[in-house]
Amino acid sequence: VMLGIELTDVSPFKVIYLHGLVRAADGTKMSKTKGNVVDPLDTVSEYGADSLRYSLVTGVTPGQDIPLNMDKIAANKAFANKLWNCCKFVTGNALKDIDEEELKSLGVSGPIGKEEFDTLALPERYIISKCHELVESVTEDIEKYQLGAAGSKIYEFLWDQYADWYIEISK
Repeated sequence: VMLGIELTDVSPFKVIYLHGLVRAADGTKMSKTKGNVVDPLDTVSEYGADSLRYSLVTGVTPGQDIPLNMDKIAANKAFANKLWNCCKFVTGNALKDIDEEELKSLGVSGPIGKEEFDTLALPERYIISKCHELVESVTEDIEKYQLGAAGSKIYEFLWDQYADWYIEISK
């Protein structure tokens, strides 16, 4: 930041988000001497980059250090797999025989109108209303830099509401 201001007289960033240290699962500082260092390349090869990223982002609480827990990364790998399976279900069923033109018409460009909403079946109305609540809440959290809270709400909605309830009821 300081060099950017020195060279251009303009700050390169409007906001800088500082997070705490990434610590071992027990809260101690990672140290090669202690042998509690987590190699990110090994973690990515075992659990995947998405689960590691999601664990780090949702583990953030402003002003707190981040304990890196392999159980949480494993759970987030299961979440990434659940999300993949949801997408696979939708594309393999609801979008199976749709041509390119019809697929483009399904794109969401804003909130659904009341008239269209009222024509939907009860499960669709429920999940759409929950999705709107989620978007509002997560947007508010992100604007306040509450990334952990935002990630947890997305996790709970996708796992509990969308995957376990809506997709199951639609089968």
